[in-house]
Amino acid sequence: MSDLAATRRLVLDRVTRRQEDIVAFLQKMVRIPSVSHPPGGDEGPVQRFIEQHLKGMGLEVDVFLPTDIAGIESHEGWWPGLDYTDRPNVVGVLRGHGGGPTLILNGHCDVVSEGPRELWRDDPYGGLVKSGRVYGRGAVDMKGGLAAMIMAVSCIQDCGVRLKGDVILESAVNEELGGFNGTLACILRGYEGGGAIVTEPTDLKIEPASKGVQAYRIVIPGKGAHTGFWWEGVSALDNAIYIKKAIEDFAALRYRQTRSIALYDDPVLYPIPAVTDCVYAFRAGQSDLMSVPAEAELELMIDILPGEDLAQVTSAFEKFILDASRAHGFLGDNPVRIERVDMRPIYPTKMPDGHALITCVSENAREVLNAAPRICGFEAACDAMMFNLYSSTPAMVFGPGQLGLAHRPDEYMDIAQLVDATKIIALTILDFCLMDD
Repeated sequence: MSDLAATRRLVLDRVTRRQEDIVAFLQKMVRIPSVSHPPGGDEGPVQRFIEQHLKGMGLEVDVFLPTDIAGIESHEGWWPGLDYTDRPNVVGVLRGHGGGPTLILNGHCDVVSEGPRELWRDDPYGGLVKSGRVYGRGAVDMKGGLAAMIMAVSCIQDCGVRLKGDVILESAVNEELGGFNGTLACILRGYEGGGAIVTEPTDLKIEPASKGVQAYRIVIPGKGAHTGFWWEGVSALDNAIYIKKAIEDFAALRYRQTRSIALYDDPVLYPIPAVTDCVYAFRAGQSDLMSVPAEAELELMIDILPGEDLAQVTSAFEKFILDASRAHGFLGDNPVRIERVDMRPIYPTKMPDGHALITCVSENAREVLNAAPRICGFEAACDAMMFNLYSSTPAMVFGPGQLGLAHRPDEYMDIAQLVDATKIIALTILDFCLMDD
């Protein structure tokens, strides 16, 4: 057996032996609530925990607020109006000995709110382990990814492996709800590399692309009337149903436009490549009036895929809905109001085809999983966009856990997948950063 093969087996064995440590590290992070609630967030305590852990690993540790970066607020990628009090980024660097490329491993420490606690079977911040899973808010999105990337480096250190290139571990703040300023600050701090892995939950799929999105609020008028004279009014609820049908028609058009777009063309993985018909909030009428609803609102988000132009797709959507409104008797004279929700522009991006990091992760995933990994596009938007737009470091998405379990009650991370991800990331570090001879 060659020295390289022996080292790889040693690292894999070390990850297996440290499974309990990997799980315990994830549990500890889950038990520290770190909710984003714009304009602020509660990342400070979990970032201090991560800072101490990285210092304990002997890494060079850099702790800074996004607003500490001179000139960041005038950068085109900065999204204003957020408060970064006690919301520091934490970066740890394992220095190589020179002659190899740098690999960035990036994850965000903030989570969305747990929502109504009565919907959870257990404490959302309990980090409970049962049935081979770690339960809790952030277990999948994305403290599991943070655990995998940090523990992969720790296991490599345990084995005394000497790397040529640097490994940069980034625990960023303010990703959820379209923030992304935390990772932008890491980029403008000067952290660059030959490639980056954003360890969002991909179910161990390799995803070199991520979606763009635009959120909308559509306000639909009606005409109020007393319930005893219902026929004298025009129901905004009925008008909203008409507009909802127009959204469905646009979704059908988008399906035809996007069905063959690369990385989103697998009909099993992506029955709907670019989601459009996804109304997630609806309001109509006022219960204290008990009258014909005079106004209704729909809220939804539409997807834009890599290779598409955000401005063109959004303009086409708005025109389609307004044209449908004009074709309606009442709405033709009382048009709907289409509002773009106040959030940062989120563009679709993609790592260059054939990038060495895609090959590296693919080969190591095949070795660990004993099966060919799927290579496709990420189902949502994430911090990979910031790398691919505003840095010289191309980024892909790869991590443990299923994205569909995020942002909902009883979120959990499968432990076996967490360990496999740690192994794949560890082997990728060995290969990409080129071990010393």
